[in-house]
Amino acid sequence: MRNRISCSAQELGQLDPDMVQSVVGGQVFKIGDQYFSDQRVSILEANGTQVVAEVNGTYGVYSQTIKLRGGTLSTKCSCPSTEQPFCRHCVAVLLQQFHTGSTENETSKAAPPPSSEPESSPEASSSSGEPAATVDLNFREATLFIDWIQQAIAPLGKEPSLPAVPESLKGVAREWAGVIDRLNQKFLESEEDRTDAQQNLQSAETMVDSLTKDLKTVKGESEAAQLTNSKLDKRVKELEESLSNFSQVSKDLETVKGESEAAQLTNSKLDKRVKELEESLSNFSQVSKERDRLVGNVSTMQSELQNKGAELESVSMTLKSLSNAIRNLLPSGPP
Repeated sequence: MRNRISCSAQELGQLDPDMVQSVVGGQVFKIGDQYFSDQRVSILEANGTQVVAEVNGTYGVYSQTIKLRGGTLSTKCSCPSTEQPFCRHCVAVLLQQFHTGSTENETSKAAPPPSSEPESSPEASSSSGEPAATVDLNFREATLFIDWIQQAIAPLGKEPSLPAVPESLKGVAREWAGVIDRLNQKFLESEEDRTDAQQNLQSAETMVDSLTKDLKTVKGESEAAQLTNSKLDKRVKELEESLSNFSQVSKDLETVKGESEAAQLTNSKLDKRVKELEESLSNFSQVSKERDRLVGNVSTMQSELQNKGAELESVSMTLKSLSNAIRNLLPSGPP
């Protein structure tokens, strides 16, 4: 099982138990912490950013490879667990790494578990005269190793999890099995890295093609935008000229407005004067009628006066005649 998660730590030793528990949850952390407390973890290789280990699980020994690169924590375990984001065995390895620490470029290998049967050196075998025990032990280990390797051939180079190493397989043969398992994991990791690199390359090529198309589109849009900007600049100049003309028109309009107001005032005055003249004309017409009436009256009076004058003249002549007659009637001489 292989998983990848984002990680802010720079080294594996910075992943303290609280951080690990917050990622995997209480139950998985509890089991992993128990494995660590029971000393089931064997660190095979370790540095600041990578650790290779084995954990003696409930159903066999499982191999782990944990890497911290570029802000990504990559965990890989040969167990069949589906625990997420990584299994209890990786939890135990991270706890072991946190407590024991890591040294750059330093490799520590776990000592092989003690053999259930005593090993005899060649010298001791020859001196004791009982080489059969050594031959029997080596033959048994070889048989177990051959049985295991035959089972491991099918998934070798294809699957990350090889068959579990039998508990009865001890000594050098067990170390060989561990080396084969680690080599298999490294081979698969390199294949996965190569596949990831190819996928990244394809993604990059696709991205480049997409960016190229986008660049062409943006270039076309830029050219269109430049043309539009040119048209807009021309339109702006026309609008500026129109605005200038509009400003002049506004001034002229203000002048005309002022003149119109003055004309309205003049018209108002003229209307008032016309009304006054109309009133005067009405009065004049009345005066003319009165004048005509008076003239008529004067003419009548003149005619009457002429008649009266004629009558007076007639009376005067009558009086003169009477006066002469009276004189004639009176005696002549002094009185």
